Amino acid sequence: MSILYFNPGHETAVLNASKYYTAPANVVAMQRELSFLPAWYGSSNDVVLVESLTEYEDFYPAISKQFPLLPKPIDATSIRDYKNEEVVLWGISPQAIHYMRSICDTSCIIPDWERECLLLHSRETAKECLIKLIDTVEGISKSIIPQFHTQLETIEETVNISSSQLLAKAPYSSSGRGLLWLHQTGITRTEKQILHGILKKQGAVSVEQVLEKDMDFAMEFIVDNQGDISFEGYSLFFTNAKGSYLGNYLMSQKEIIAQLTCKISSGVLLQVQEKLTLILKEKYAPVYKGCIGVDMMLYKENGEYKLHPCLEINMRYNMGYLATKLYERYVDPTSKGMFKIDFSAKSGDIFTRHQENINNHPLSLEGGRIQKGYLPLCPVTEDSHYWAYILIEN
Repeated sequence: MSILYFNPGHETAVLNASKYYTAPANVVAMQRELSFLPAWYGSSNDVVLVESLTEYEDFYPAISKQFPLLPKPIDATSIRDYKNEEVVLWGISPQAIHYMRSICDTSCIIPDWERECLLLHSRETAKECLIKLIDTVEGISKSIIPQFHTQLETIEETVNISSSQLLAKAPYSSSGRGLLWLHQTGITRTEKQILHGILKKQGAVSVEQVLEKDMDFAMEFIVDNQGDISFEGYSLFFTNAKGSYLGNYLMSQKEIIAQLTCKISSGVLLQVQEKLTLILKEKYAPVYKGCIGVDMMLYKENGEYKLHPCLEINMRYNMGYLATKLYERYVDPTSKGMFKIDFSAKSGDIFTRHQENINNHPLSLEGGRIQKGYLPLCPVTEDSHYWAYILIEN
């Protein structure tokens, strides 16, 4: 069995590097309110560490009747009862390791922090992997390779000579955070301030062309304790207009592959998967165990569909992997729907919408699998501001 722990905002904690790092208030709230999420990819004998069991007094007994194999929640006061068990972090960082060591019995198996992991989390490593894919897989354009800048002046020069719009990214960011669309007519004062801040904190800025996006998806991998890589499947996700993650489509792997291969060759996808497996085994497996998600994109150029095979590499568990396992284990294979993460700053708003979904989309199960309806994945209260749920249609 394993002790599962949800710690979002992982890339910032990695960059900070301090075991005493304190996450922003919004990340702390998300972690507290959505702490049960790892249960949906965990095994039946696992446990999930949550901040307080009070919110689970009604939630867990009810949901475990519907899904008996769901891991149970525990809190910090009872974690010492789980001796010699492995701690599986959403993302490995010095802060998360320090926290788990402070609450666990010394006999718990907690991952160590390896110095090499810092650079592996950066978009610079994703760029290196992209170049290897371009060199190996035919038909991937070299024009999608990002440029890294350490000076504001060179970013301005790049924007001034570019014939297309450019997108700046913080090297340590993911899920649509740390993105800045640069004005084609020249960098504005506000953009300069943001870029200066990124350069000061992270030392560089990635700049790349804005592509005509058609579809976001990812390949999900698991690195085991022997250093072997297994391909876990595709996840198909959606974002808002600014590129921030909103949720995943829930459907069979067969249907996801059909949606992709009606636009690009299945052979190309297989080549990318095989090459990525080798790259991850070489670069990541020697110092890391856990999930790796590689975000990709289908885009159009001159009316033709093309593949961007490595936008970013998420060296952690992620919502796409969660959605893939959730569908595989708990949803009827003939049904499909959406997995969503939502937020509202207004107190009571999430709870009201939760109640409306219960009434408007009653849950229907057959053989322990969801055929249709609404299911909250974590407790929802009148104080909730974050909301993770699925909505399935038959």
